Amino acid sequence: MSEATQQPQTEEPHGPPLPKWAYNLVNPAMMAVLRSPLHRPLSDSLMILIFEGRKSGKRYMIPVGYLQEGDKLYIFSHRPWSKNFIGGAPIGLRLRGELRRGLARVTEDAAVIDMIIGRMIAERGEGMAIQMGFADTGPDGRLKLKRPRGTTFIEITLT
Repeated sequence: MSEATQQPQTEEPHGPPLPKWAYNLVNPAMMAVLRSPLHRPLSDSLMILIFEGRKSGKRYMIPVGYLQEGDKLYIFSHRPWSKNFIGGAPIGLRLRGELRRGLARVTEDAAVIDMIIGRMIAERGEGMAIQMGFADTGPDGRLKLKRPRGTTFIEITLT
């Protein structure tokens, strides 16, 4: 993190960057590309998460952005499906065109969350972090990190 950043503060809830209805259009298009031979331009930052609902048993396939650190992947969500990973759950994923398996669990570890936010800023820019609700510019123009309530951070260990 740069000198311009501070320790994140817990902030008001922040929702997804797109309205809920837009995901009904965007997600199927992303899924089609990520499953196709044309996945490469998107696969360094997007993957398909495959899991079963803990209560419903329904199978879900969701395109998600991710960050990778060795054999660990980090994702976040503003949506209730992330509750399926409290306490850990096996998952499948399509990562860079390959089907893989992993164990996903919700993390509340402040150091892990700070790392995710810091990497997002370093790799995708301050604008993306601001759009996602993880940062804002203060009155002095310096970047202020935030941990919005309602956002779930998930750590996936590849198996």
